[in-house]
Amino acid sequence: MSCSISGNCYKKNAILLSMRVHRFPSLFSALAGAFILFAGIVPKADAQVLVYFNFEDGTLGSTVDFQSDTVGPPDNNPGGGIQGPVTLENNLTTFASVAGTLLNRTAGDSDTADPGLAMGMSTTPADNGHWIQFHADTTSFSILSLSFAVNTAGNGFNMVTFSYSTSTLPGPPDNSFTTVGSQAITSGHGFQIITFALPAGAAGQPDVTLRLTFDGGTSSGNNLQTVIDNIKLTPEPATTAGGILGVLGLCWFQRRRLIRFFLPRRNRAGPVRLRRA
Repeated sequence: MSCSISGNCYKKNAILLSMRVHRFPSLFSALAGAFILFAGIVPKADAQVLVYFNFEDGTLGSTVDFQSDTVGPPDNNPGGGIQGPVTLENNLTTFASVAGTLLNRTAGDSDTADPGLAMGMSTTPADNGHWIQFHADTTSFSILSLSFAVNTAGNGFNMVTFSYSTSTLPGPPDNSFTTVGSQAITSGHGFQIITFALPAGAAGQPDVTLRLTFDGGTSSGNNLQTVIDNIKLTPEPATTAGGILGVLGLCWFQRRRLIRFFLPRRNRAGPVRLRRA
């Protein structure tokens, strides 16, 4: 192929490049879609909560609100969970609604709380080994975390253990629970947030029971010792972003092939020679 210095060669190369680009619109669609999803969906996943207990509908000094708050009816709370309402089950002996905290509240929680209400326990030795638990549907999620705010006094609970059960029996038996891990509850430092990551066995389940078991209480039962507030089951951003990052990673590792594909090919007959006009 011969080209004149007038630019015909450049025009031909541009046409060829345009033809080759249009042969693979799906590649550009995939990349554009990945960036749009990464920018738009990931922030939403970060703010999304599956199940949320804020205890705000209880009565101070008396009844505890054991129903989760929901985005839709009956609560219509923008900061509530997308599942539910769900009941927080327990086998504790002594508890009541007490002053809570703003720590670990969802950003969109519309319930008035300053500091709001929480679940308070006297934590006698009789309650050591007792638990609170709730059910959730984790079918569409692979990476989740369970978190809550807690404040404990010197004679309150000093340890919490997280476990789960995928048993479909009503009231899963204790021997069906798998222990994930334990964390210490530090006393005398005000409210703190404790977070557990759900293992793979608890994710992708249509009905999983999540349990928090408390130990270390030595109170005589006359005073408030341990307070729990704002329990959240939250999908992590990586659940949504993982697939997108995989596509981008594939494109990165194939970048050399992509570059070679889009660059104009040399004439197989030899280099382009320019003729004088």
